[in-house]
Amino acid sequence: MRTLRCPLSCLPSLPLLLLPLLLAALLPGCAGDDAGDVAPAGEEWSVVPPGKADDYYSNVSREFEVSGTIQVSLDPARATEEAYRKERIEGRITAVGLFLTAYMTNKLERFFSNMSFGGFSAMVRNYTVAAEDVQELEPGRLEVRFTIDLAGPRQLLEKLPLVEGPEAGSKYFVLVMPEGFTADPDYVPRGEIRNFNPETYGGAKEELLCRIEPEVEANDAYPDYLDLIGDGLVDITLWYGHDYNESRSDLREAEDAWRLLSGSMGFAAPAATFAELNPESGPFTRTMLANGQQVQLAVRIFHSDMFTSDRKKAHDLVLDELRQRDVFFYNGHAGPYYGFYLSDDKPNDVKYQELATTELPAKQQIVVAQGCQTYSQYADVFYANPAKSAANLDVFTTVNFSYGEGTLGLLQNLLRLDRQGVHQPQTYGRMVRDLNAEWWNSYKEVFYGVHGIDGNPRLHPYAALERIGQPCEIVQDCGDAGGNVCIRRGEEQGKICGAVALDQAQCPAGSSLFPLAQGSTIRSHACLP
Repeated sequence: MRTLRCPLSCLPSLPLLLLPLLLAALLPGCAGDDAGDVAPAGEEWSVVPPGKADDYYSNVSREFEVSGTIQVSLDPARATEEAYRKERIEGRITAVGLFLTAYMTNKLERFFSNMSFGGFSAMVRNYTVAAEDVQELEPGRLEVRFTIDLAGPRQLLEKLPLVEGPEAGSKYFVLVMPEGFTADPDYVPRGEIRNFNPETYGGAKEELLCRIEPEVEANDAYPDYLDLIGDGLVDITLWYGHDYNESRSDLREAEDAWRLLSGSMGFAAPAATFAELNPESGPFTRTMLANGQQVQLAVRIFHSDMFTSDRKKAHDLVLDELRQRDVFFYNGHAGPYYGFYLSDDKPNDVKYQELATTELPAKQQIVVAQGCQTYSQYADVFYANPAKSAANLDVFTTVNFSYGEGTLGLLQNLLRLDRQGVHQPQTYGRMVRDLNAEWWNSYKEVFYGVHGIDGNPRLHPYAALERIGQPCEIVQDCGDAGGNVCIRRGEEQGKICGAVALDQAQCPAGSSLFPLAQGSTIRSHACLP
């Protein structure tokens, strides 16, 4: 039985951040959402500053920017008050984001009564809503241009009911919402939004003409393996959050990880049986050869039944593992306004705010947020942490509901070894494609992607650029067998070395990128003179 990786609720009782995070407030978890409509204001937060934004890569989904204009009415007696004007603008833009989310997202009947209102397997990205231009049309009436990012299927523009707009060649759709609707950033009327259906709504409505344009896509790249192996150790945590369903998929999947690591992956187990594994057991261990050096591998497994007598210990240990490890997998219930669901004892769950405020390291890390709709904010909350940016953190997220499929395949791709224990680096493109190709993930349109990829290396991490063009007989004459090639350029020429790369920009002066084929199929590319 497959279990949705969604939270027990959307936790509307948790503090909100600022305006941008309000957009996901109406998105459901997979179980009860009974805390009412009030969402009290929380501590002061700031939006992600320039240079902290990340880059998103997926083979089945992509990001789009939605823009349009909305009118804001003001009380003439207060029209010149800056704080009042800001409040009114935020209220209107908040409403746009909420109704856009309700229109675009998949819906569950348990939460929504407007099932026919849109539904395009897309999700608004919380941190990106912005009022970019404010014009005063007349005293007491403003026109505000807004932009919002979202991710959805690559064919989203084919699914949306598009209409003609003022700019030829651009794509437009109409968002319908109650006329003049304003949402208080401290009070989100979820019920009213979830019940809104333009076909049955009896009040006045407004139609916003929204332009939607695909964002520039990031290119495929490698994880920054050289940083990960630089200290001679790659340490990984697999944390299985608590599954409140009777099937207890968390325990089943944790045991699957035990069998894989101690079986075909060749790790030495830290305990004799899965049942004996505990928080103090330590890691599964083995070595690999990477870039000519011996590297220790350490993988830890945690699940909620290890902490039945001390739930606070689980909370604290999650944050400790995030601070210490190179790669952190969270497999469990998740979603907008959530964090890591560790047990039925909600006070000891890891709240999403903590991911931005806990003291994380400046080293290179990878986080896998394997849960429902983690695209909504998980990467951005990590990037709001002072120590993290796209330069030192890559984050896997999901656009739609998740079922926990593909975690161990991703682990195997990160640590892919040949029969001699030599590391075979895989690109993020390969990893994302494999995740999305899992049958259940594909069938349910989970839509995995990775954030932070644009600054990652596009040259094979173990490629020897200095050997390009030198004569060779076998690939080992050129260096690492995965990062280099020994190839004959012509029938009458001897073999020469090349370096595996993903684009021309990685090739040094005097060399160019050439496709490499096996039979009639291009398998790779290499820099050659």
